[in-house]
Amino acid sequence: MTYSSPRRSLLDCTLPWAALAALFLTAATAAQSPARNPTPLAIKDVTVEGRQGNFTLLLRDGQIVKIQAASEDLPAGYISLEGEGLHAAAAFMDASAEAGLGEHTIITDQDQPLDTGAGVRIEMRRANRKGIDPSWLASSAVSLDENKARLWPESGFSSLVAAPAGELLAGQSCLLLARGVAARDQVLTTPVFQHAAFRASGSGYPSTLMGYHAQLRQFFYDAERHRDLLQAHGLNNSGPRPPHDPNLEAAWPLLDGRQTMACAAESARDVHRWLKLADEFGLKIVIVGGREAWKMAEQLKASGTAVILTLDWPEEVDDPREDEDEDEDEGKESKKEESQEPEPETPSPNWEYEEPVGYQLDKRLRWEEMRDSAIRLSEAGVVIAFGSGGDGAKQLLKRVTELVENGLSRDVALASLGTTAAALVGGEQHLGGLAPGSPANLCLWSAPPLTEDAAVRYAIIDGHLLEFEVKTSSGEPPAEGVDLTGRWAVTDADDGEDEEDDPMELNLIMDEDGSIKGSADAINPMDGSELKGTVTGSVHGDQVEIEIEFQVGPLTVIVQMEGEWDDGTFAGSSTLDLGGQQQESSFQAARIPDRRIH
Repeated sequence: MTYSSPRRSLLDCTLPWAALAALFLTAATAAQSPARNPTPLAIKDVTVEGRQGNFTLLLRDGQIVKIQAASEDLPAGYISLEGEGLHAAAAFMDASAEAGLGEHTIITDQDQPLDTGAGVRIEMRRANRKGIDPSWLASSAVSLDENKARLWPESGFSSLVAAPAGELLAGQSCLLLARGVAARDQVLTTPVFQHAAFRASGSGYPSTLMGYHAQLRQFFYDAERHRDLLQAHGLNNSGPRPPHDPNLEAAWPLLDGRQTMACAAESARDVHRWLKLADEFGLKIVIVGGREAWKMAEQLKASGTAVILTLDWPEEVDDPREDEDEDEDEGKESKKEESQEPEPETPSPNWEYEEPVGYQLDKRLRWEEMRDSAIRLSEAGVVIAFGSGGDGAKQLLKRVTELVENGLSRDVALASLGTTAAALVGGEQHLGGLAPGSPANLCLWSAPPLTEDAAVRYAIIDGHLLEFEVKTSSGEPPAEGVDLTGRWAVTDADDGEDEEDDPMELNLIMDEDGSIKGSADAINPMDGSELKGTVTGSVHGDQVEIEIEFQVGPLTVIVQMEGEWDDGTFAGSSTLDLGGQQQESSFQAARIPDRRIH
């Protein structure tokens, strides 16, 4: 069998990649199941976050009625759920998610054609208002069906801020309940933020950073003048009648400080630009993204500006310090061995350039700075929360847990996913923690949340119970003969014999304990560019579990593969997770022969 480099599009590899492009371009219709009253529920013998001992939680009508000692008798009328060994914690809130909304198109051509013979006009014409639609309400386009909604509770979230994005003023977000019910039952709070970015879709002006600034400033000046004209016309009916302009009127709460503008900014320079614009017009803002926000921590703290971190750091850079430690250990071991004549080394025909160690270390340190932005901001006293952006709840939970492992206070992380996030978006009444009278939005974890191997076993959303399968490691070592080290061609097992099948390629290293790491190569289905992913996984007996993470533009694509080793190959089922949407398929993997010349 002959293998070539992975030139086949991701549309055709491994998973239902054909659905990938559709996931970028389409959205499902919101489910229309009724919001029935939840069954009274007694969760027995659980550990409660922040309390010592075991308790029973009594839930009725979507609220926590009582938290009693586990030894107390249950009152009549409750369905019992055994919670021994589980950890109860208030559900999280995703403070900024680019999911759950249908398509939003800004209509810019709303005026008569410009009279080129007329004099210069002092206001901005609506037809020239590209990238600006602040009156648009996300609550009018909710699209979060049952399958998509479940992706948040299974990662510990009960709610998400559905945020329009990608425009200068994209519209106003809403807070959604992560439950597959009708759209009107999902909306908890609207509006939340006005969302802004230094971007505008479409061709022509504005298409540069200077143009974006000019467009925003002109719009805010127009909004102020429009209000003055309306007030003057209403008082004495003098002057021309101002047009009906909902977009200009939607800017008034921003200019009055009654609404907060969520400003997309990854770089420190963009954070600085938003702070200056906010100071000029007296705006209340919150930064969304924040990869380099730590560089502006002092200014953010002084202005009282919070940061919603989407944790969109790039692929991890190897740490050369780890290689140095390994070399030192190997040197110590070699000194203990008796000296013997070394065998001559055969030079490798495939020479690869290796970057200087100093350059590698600099790249690693810069990557750590981006990853640890939340830690630095928290240490500086800046209010932080977390949002999934375009990556989905699972990826957000994974990265917050990674931050805790690398030094972020677990209490700060829990608050940033809970009470701090709720206060920031005005959702305190929907995420009140674990206390009598609080809403019944909580999760039961297999271990304390944000710790290693913690997974959601049950989620209670608005008092309604959801159950999830928790996969636990058997701890069994790899079976004899199972070795995934090497290069693998992974194809879709559902493809027919007549279909061309250029594979996605995995380059894996398996340790003796069964842990797997490596890389993946595939093709971006949107533009044909090459994608490189990071691979982690494990082998227990003959069972193989692999997770691949690709960065596709601003989005993170997660591929999970579960298969079984069979005489030098492995195959099984796979799941594609793209920003809160999932597709399932099957795969088969065959080893790529080593074609090096010996």
